[in-house]
Amino acid sequence: MTKFSRYALAIALFALSPLGHSAMADDRPPLNGETGHMPSEDGRKQIQEVLDNYAKSVTTGDRALFESQLLDEKIPFFGLGEKLSPSFEPNLQSLQGYAGFRKAVFESGKKYSQKISNIDIKQDGDLAQVSLDFETTLVESGKGVHGWKILQLLKVRGHWKIASELYTVR
Repeated sequence: MTKFSRYALAIALFALSPLGHSAMADDRPPLNGETGHMPSEDGRKQIQEVLDNYAKSVTTGDRALFESQLLDEKIPFFGLGEKLSPSFEPNLQSLQGYAGFRKAVFESGKKYSQKISNIDIKQDGDLAQVSLDFETTLVESGKGVHGWKILQLLKVRGHWKIASELYTVR
């Protein structure tokens, strides 16, 4: 990297960091491969409560409880098979699929059961990321789907809210 490139990178990091504080002006030592993003015990409990409410609301058909876990209804909320469809439109609006989920889960009259497992929570301040495996079963037929999802959460006014959900489904 040339001297000019290093300066340009430093300027870009400074300009993009919150409130103009340099992203490199951190007093902490370098991470050396350790992320340090383990949630506090309290953070883990609060995030687990969001996940429990999520699964409970799908299982009980409680739309209000489900939506109370979301930042708002226009969050990125998108499911796919293992690969994106060739017809996928690469824009944010294509990811805003909560309305379809709401219709299928909460407005269809069908009853579902949802289980989650293999939960991995990472947290840095008021930002968290959760990855997990899920299994959703249609109670009437016993048929189901499973997959993997990634949730991003923001702590807003002391409460964790889901800011995005991306998932695979098989």
